[in-house]
Amino acid sequence: MYGYCGKILRVDLSEKTVSTLIPEEKDLREFIGGAGYAVKLHYDMRSFEVDPLSPQNPLVIVTGPLTATKAPSTSRLEFCARSPFTGIWGESNSGGRLAAYLKYAGWDGIIVEGASDKPVLLKVDLTGAEILDAEHLWGKGCYETQEQIEKDLGEKRVATAVIGPAGENLVKYACIQVDNSRHAGRTGVGAVMGSKKLKGIAVVYDPSERQRVEVADEEGFNRVVDEVLQRIKDDFTCNMFTQLGTSGYMETAEGFGDLPIKYYTQGTWDGATKISGAAMAASVLRGNDGCLGCVVRCGRVVEHKGKQIHGPEYETLAAFGALQLNDDLESLIEINYLVNDLGMDSISAGVSVAFAMYLTEKGVGDFNIKWGDAEAVKQMVKDIACRRGKGEELAEGVRFIGLKYGKEAWSAHVKGLEIPMHDARAFSSLAAAYATHPRGACHLPHQMYLYEMGKTISEYGIKSDDRFSNEGKGILAAKVQNFSELFNAITMCAFMPVKPRHIAEMLRAVTGYNYTVENIYTAGERMFTLKRVYNVKCGVKAEHDTLPEIVLQPLEGGSAGNVPDVKKQVSELYEFRKWPEGVPSREKLEELGLEWVE
Repeated sequence: MYGYCGKILRVDLSEKTVSTLIPEEKDLREFIGGAGYAVKLHYDMRSFEVDPLSPQNPLVIVTGPLTATKAPSTSRLEFCARSPFTGIWGESNSGGRLAAYLKYAGWDGIIVEGASDKPVLLKVDLTGAEILDAEHLWGKGCYETQEQIEKDLGEKRVATAVIGPAGENLVKYACIQVDNSRHAGRTGVGAVMGSKKLKGIAVVYDPSERQRVEVADEEGFNRVVDEVLQRIKDDFTCNMFTQLGTSGYMETAEGFGDLPIKYYTQGTWDGATKISGAAMAASVLRGNDGCLGCVVRCGRVVEHKGKQIHGPEYETLAAFGALQLNDDLESLIEINYLVNDLGMDSISAGVSVAFAMYLTEKGVGDFNIKWGDAEAVKQMVKDIACRRGKGEELAEGVRFIGLKYGKEAWSAHVKGLEIPMHDARAFSSLAAAYATHPRGACHLPHQMYLYEMGKTISEYGIKSDDRFSNEGKGILAAKVQNFSELFNAITMCAFMPVKPRHIAEMLRAVTGYNYTVENIYTAGERMFTLKRVYNVKCGVKAEHDTLPEIVLQPLEGGSAGNVPDVKKQVSELYEFRKWPEGVPSREKLEELGLEWVE
């Protein structure tokens, strides 16, 4: 089988058994891999019927057909489960070495079912998997856990995915740390691991026994990969990320009104220049880091208190910086390290703490935490991970807090997932994209702000002429959503400047399947639609496809008082997608080859 190992490891932690699943070729052809194939598996296993924290909720971890090939930035994999945080479809993407090592060891993915009665580590290699005792790792932070696993296994080439105390304590937005510096951050997949008492996964790679991914057309593949590498070399954004990291966008975001400030209630902030990628480069930056096979290397290596550690990304700097009015870069570097070590999604954690600050200012609740108080934030983050004091409430996220205190209009979330660090008032199509994304308020796969700033895809008629207009924005969001699904299926970094032709040609050359510009778009729509069906079965209705009032108030600054018309955009998206009342029609399901969907 070209492009795939042709087998998935299936582990039942309740029964302590290990078996092999052989994927159906039709499923791989139609859903490709990554989150696309994962939602097909989840639908077949009917995980929408189970409690997200029960042993019956499977954690599905899947690579893509381009992983472990020459294609750049494809050492990525998807962690998918019914989310314990939102109660709907949960997926989270991570880079690092793990994805490539998994395929080197002969596996396209792992399905973890059941739950152990004590902490365990899953060791994976060419021969299969072992379930090892991990009681000595329970309670440790992510960094120490990963170091100890490498010592325990005594292997030179080990890739890991671990949880910290937040995952152990079932913090609803606990993340999974991959290879010390990358994270499957959103939707609480770390809590799913914690509920299974699965402290970590370690994939051992032996270079002498490496399984190579077979490519159907090596010459054609090399040709398109060379073209993609040249595009990366010439791309402004990729070069900016190499030099300044994702936080190189900080000052631009503030200028456009895209940077959420003071819990989404302020339009401008002088502090953006103090916590930007440029500020980091001029002070504490000591190098950059990247995922296996990536030439961009957007990760930051910074000096802090005499040590070199991994520095914060844009989303973390914005969530704990601008959103909380903290412009002290050193404290943000420390908070970032702490959040990562404890194993939490920095977006949801940052928004939750900022909400506590906002409520304190309004005299609601007894959080007693003020804007910009970095020391109080450090303590609060620890309390969240341990579910201690007010951290018990914040560990549930802003939807829970808003409901508890009768301030739902102030809760910055969509379907339970906190709104990330891009503001729909700056780029109107973000409204429809946030309102209808399968995860909830999600920014990374579609990156609507780039299209509102001039990025186009002529093959699919994707173009925006006015970032504040509502006309055609529902259709724009739908088209971009369909296209962006491909990145999480082939498991390529969403920052890669590839066109539909490059994706189709790489897939065709690797797998031998007849992928075209037209049918990969259909594949993207098929995946997106099946995720919607999954969510409908979880209870999602049209009334949930909206944004909260807190982010629909006009602000000064770069957004110039703009407020997107969410209802208009979503209505347009429904009509374009053939989703009457937000539910995919039978006509649309049959059109996409999903006639088997109940």
